[in-house]
Amino acid sequence: MKMLRIGLVFIGFLLGQSAAAQDQSDTTRMYAEIRKMQSAYKDKPLSFDIRYTYTSEQHPETVLDSLNGHMDISGRNYHYSLSSTEMTANEQYIVTLFKEEGVMYLAKAPEVNPVDPIEQMRAAIQRVGIGSCSVTETATVRTMRVGFKPGMPYKEFRMDFDKKTNVLTEMQYVLKTEMLMESMGGAEDNASVIKQYGEYAVVRCYFTDYKILTQPTGIFDNSKFFYKEGSEFKAKAPYDAYQVFVGTPNLQ
Repeated sequence: MKMLRIGLVFIGFLLGQSAAAQDQSDTTRMYAEIRKMQSAYKDKPLSFDIRYTYTSEQHPETVLDSLNGHMDISGRNYHYSLSSTEMTANEQYIVTLFKEEGVMYLAKAPEVNPVDPIEQMRAAIQRVGIGSCSVTETATVRTMRVGFKPGMPYKEFRMDFDKKTNVLTEMQYVLKTEMLMESMGGAEDNASVIKQYGEYAVVRCYFTDYKILTQPTGIFDNSKFFYKEGSEFKAKAPYDAYQVFVGTPNLQ
C-alpha cells in the first residue's frame, strides 16, 4: 500500500485552513487544554522523540507501517526529522531537506508561529467541523476527544496530556484511508484499497523522552545549509550536492 509520509500528513492536518467558526460552547474546554500545552512548550526549550504508527480501523491490533522522528523546539524555532525528511525553522527561513531526492527546499518563515498549537488546532477544527468534544481525566493523564461531523475526511481525534507537565504524550486520529495514499489510480483502485484496508485508517503519534534542550541556538542556524551568491541560494557542504528550490518569491 503506497502511503504519504505519515508525519507530513499529520503536519498538514494541523496546519489546515479554517472555514466557518464553531459554537464556542463546544470548544471552550478543548481550547483551555491546548493553551496549557502551548504554555508548556513555550516555557522552556524542549527535545523529544516521536513515533508514528498506522493501522486499519478494522484491525487496530496490526501495525501496517511506522516511522520514528525527533523534534527540538525553542520558541518559534524548531528542528524536525522524520525518516529521510528534515525541517529546520527559525524566524527567517524554513529549510526542508528531502534526503532521498537530494533536494533542499527554502521558504520564508511565516509571521505566525507554525508550531503554535492553539492556532493549528483552531484552524483544523474549524475546517472540518466538530460533532462532539469531551475532556476526561485519570490520575496522571488528561484526555481530549473530538468527533467530527459525518462526511468529513476526519472521523475522530484524541490527545493525551501529562497532567503534571501539560505536554503531549499521545495523539490519535482516525481519517479516511485514501488520505494516506501516495498515489491514487482512480475510483477502481480506491475501491480496492478500501476493500482491503477499510474506509478509515488510524494514525497514532507517541511523544516520549522529553528533555530540556541545552544550548539550542546552533540547531536552528540556517547558515549551515546554504549561502547567497548575489541573488542565488547555494547549498553548503555537506549538502552541496543538493538541488536548491526556492519556494518563496523574492526570498531575501
